[in-house]
Amino acid sequence: MKNLTRFLSLVLLCGLSTMATAQQVNDIDPGGSFVPFGGGSSRGLGDVVAGPFDVETGPYDNRCLGVEEAWDHYWVTGRGQSTVGDNYMIHKYDKSGAYLTSYPQTVPAPGGWGGRDMEADDAANTLWVGNDGGLVEVQTYDAVTGGLTYSSTVTTAVVGTVRALCQNTATGNFFTKSFTSSTYEFDMATGAVVNVFVNSAISSYGMGYDSNKGTIWSTDAGGSASEMDPATGLGTGTGFFGSVTGSQGGADVYNDPLNANGLSMVMLCQATPDSICVYDTVGAPPPPPPTWPEMPTTFVSAAGYTENFDGHAGVVPSFMGANALSDITGLPDPGAWCNIGQQGACGQETGSGAGVWAGSGSGAYCLEMGGDPLGPTGFANRSGLVIGLDGSGAGDLTLEFGIVDHGEETHSWDGVWVSADGATYTQVYGPWSPLLASWQVVSGIDLSNSGVDTDGQFYLLFAQSDNFPMGYLDGIQIDDISISGPAPPAPTLDVTGLVAGGTATMSASNCTPNGKVFIVFSLAGGGPVSTPFGDGFVSPPYNVLKVNADGSGAASLDKDVPAGAAGVSVWFHGADHGSATLLNALALTVG
Repeated sequence: MKNLTRFLSLVLLCGLSTMATAQQVNDIDPGGSFVPFGGGSSRGLGDVVAGPFDVETGPYDNRCLGVEEAWDHYWVTGRGQSTVGDNYMIHKYDKSGAYLTSYPQTVPAPGGWGGRDMEADDAANTLWVGNDGGLVEVQTYDAVTGGLTYSSTVTTAVVGTVRALCQNTATGNFFTKSFTSSTYEFDMATGAVVNVFVNSAISSYGMGYDSNKGTIWSTDAGGSASEMDPATGLGTGTGFFGSVTGSQGGADVYNDPLNANGLSMVMLCQATPDSICVYDTVGAPPPPPPTWPEMPTTFVSAAGYTENFDGHAGVVPSFMGANALSDITGLPDPGAWCNIGQQGACGQETGSGAGVWAGSGSGAYCLEMGGDPLGPTGFANRSGLVIGLDGSGAGDLTLEFGIVDHGEETHSWDGVWVSADGATYTQVYGPWSPLLASWQVVSGIDLSNSGVDTDGQFYLLFAQSDNFPMGYLDGIQIDDISISGPAPPAPTLDVTGLVAGGTATMSASNCTPNGKVFIVFSLAGGGPVSTPFGDGFVSPPYNVLKVNADGSGAASLDKDVPAGAAGVSVWFHGADHGSATLLNALALTVG
């Protein structure tokens, strides 16, 4: 749950919504969420067989709920048009989706949603309609007129609403589940509950029994479908996304002559308009989409890379990939926001973060990630900016950036990541949640020692996921990115050959190319003495020798060592004039 500010905001929003809308249009699961399945267009599981068909316009009913295929027609339960009032009906459609007529429900408790999902026995001319309070309405089908008439009401021991409904044709028992509540297996003849299975991972509205596999297909949150094992009530891990986006509704699985694979699943989606669509239930699920589908096509040098996004003027360059995705489907979604100016002007946040910018002097652009800043709350988004970098020969790389955190909770993708192949990522910083809702600099992030090889082309990812608009209790703004290589080695002094009767070589390296170098030695002690560059660790009297470095910053000179000097202590120091840097001090003994 968000903090108190978010809670109060939601209360206010709910209150405004209640005043603005007289009737709720969709019967939705307020807490429906699930583990997403892969989506795609390859032939097989989840492919569209027929539809989608608009089931709202014909009967003038924008509160359609359940669907059943029976007697070669589709049947849809509906509460009636929200602007007119409750009118509980079962609507009839042909297989092309054309509306034919409607038959009245017998609703035990008017004022509610009425009939939900349905189950039919074609041979017995019987249609069961789930309802509130554990009740099931029984309708009889007239094979001559093609109509329905009310027969009876079954009182079951099911707790709550008989929302999703299907029959195991092998055992004759029925199954029901209401959103994320327990799954009930019950006997329709007596109403007695046979089994209760706890499973809050699937949010069910409609069910259909798969006689080929002996499993149950359930509609799930976000217009998806999930397969369940009737022996345990748990998901099998198989599922697919429907082609219609909206809230889940009823469903049925049936032998479909239009489907060469045999069984199809018809699903109702509470959308605009309410629609049904028929899907293939046979075959392997298509592969999931790549986690970050938008990838760089070129690479820029990593060492010395700086980025404040202003130079791109709202155009994503080829060495970046901006991913604004639904966190449920993993597919691009306009409700997500991964913006450097290409989706809209930066700084549009209108909530708690209004007026907070990603750092003073950062210009008109930055990286913004979260939900659309002008969009609704509650949209599960995932955003990621991938930057293609080349660290060839650069050594260890260190990252720094500035950030404003508008209220991120902890999610699995939050943070900074590196990848060698663009498929497998290793986190090097995160999550965002401990950061402040004000400009701060994050520095010292080691990119090169996480197990990913950065000595060559690699990917740097800034990622975020949450469910509120950017700048309104969620989202982040990042700017002023910089990557540095290892610091250049400091000017270094070395002395070799310090042997009585020999020649000592005093050499300095890593100095200013072609600059002046001072080498100092003393027989009196190790100082210190004051110099323009800091303390010198030699004592007077001392000898100052000047030498010019070559083009590589190296300098050296030789001095003869007296034959009788063995055992004498000598202190060495020096400075690189060009960088105003002292060399390292040495205390040696003549050998």
